[in-house]
Amino acid sequence: MSNFVVSARKYRPLRFEDVVGQQHVALTLKNALATDHVAHAFLFCGPRGVGKTTCARILAKVLNCENRSADFEACNSCSSCKSFTENASFNIIELDAASNNSVEHIRPSSNRCASSPSKDNTRSSSLMRCTCCPTRLLMLF
Repeated sequence: MSNFVVSARKYRPLRFEDVVGQQHVALTLKNALATDHVAHAFLFCGPRGVGKTTCARILAKVLNCENRSADFEACNSCSSCKSFTENASFNIIELDAASNNSVEHIRPSSNRCASSPSKDNTRSSSLMRCTCCPTRLLMLF
């Protein structure tokens, strides 16, 4: 049972071209990468299950990929992509504000955001379900 993976993660797309139903988001993000006008923050919003986290994860992976393809997809073979796929990357921070809603939970993540990225080009932070997060906690970021 130790190798169990939730089906949402097991079958989650790994490339922008595999995203279903959010092609306009994938195209917008690829255009930002192509023109080198990537914003410092993105707000993905919508109902549950439409691909918000998937698009954010793919963007984070592409930003840190060492060998991006010509169509701005991650190579999935470099050390950065492999560590991302294995959930072992120190430069990708995912925080679920619904379950981590106290200062004690948020402070270590906000401290990690302040430091420079280790080995990769960028550090990506995803704060999910931030509407569950009290305003005073958002001030830490």
